[in-house]
Amino acid sequence: MAGEPPLVDNLSAPAAYSGELPDRSAAPAVADGAMRRFREIMVDVADLEWVDKTLAGLSHKMLWRDDETGASIALVRFQVGSGIPSAHAHASNQFMFCLAGRYTYRPTGITLVPGSFYWNPKGSVHGPTVAEEESVLLEVYDGPHYPTHPDWYTSAEDAR
Repeated sequence: MAGEPPLVDNLSAPAAYSGELPDRSAAPAVADGAMRRFREIMVDVADLEWVDKTLAGLSHKMLWRDDETGASIALVRFQVGSGIPSAHAHASNQFMFCLAGRYTYRPTGITLVPGSFYWNPKGSVHGPTVAEEESVLLEVYDGPHYPTHPDWYTSAEDAR
């Protein structure tokens, strides 16, 4: 269309992103250390493998992470009976959209079902939780996940 800039190389400014989608969309040349440039990309998440975390019954598909701020977008899956074992707070806002299952916050009785949107404001204590059915949630953080490493993860990578 007239007036639109031409798509020369269709690359972003240098950024420090990671996860399944950025890893697939990164340009071959590295801009500056951990900084890379990216192309737009669309991936069918059904083609991605679930990666188990060190908390039994929890796996994820990390779609995107800003390695500088800790912000992230992932699909998380809890098997029936699994969940987060204790009350905790996050170092940023947590947003979840339930795609499948029943996922309950025990103290408050809030239950996410397909179509439910949940916002847990930064610093708000919540949990423990339990998946009453296998549950798949789209989980978004606008910054780092935890102020300190939670004891239910034996891997620091799982707490990112």
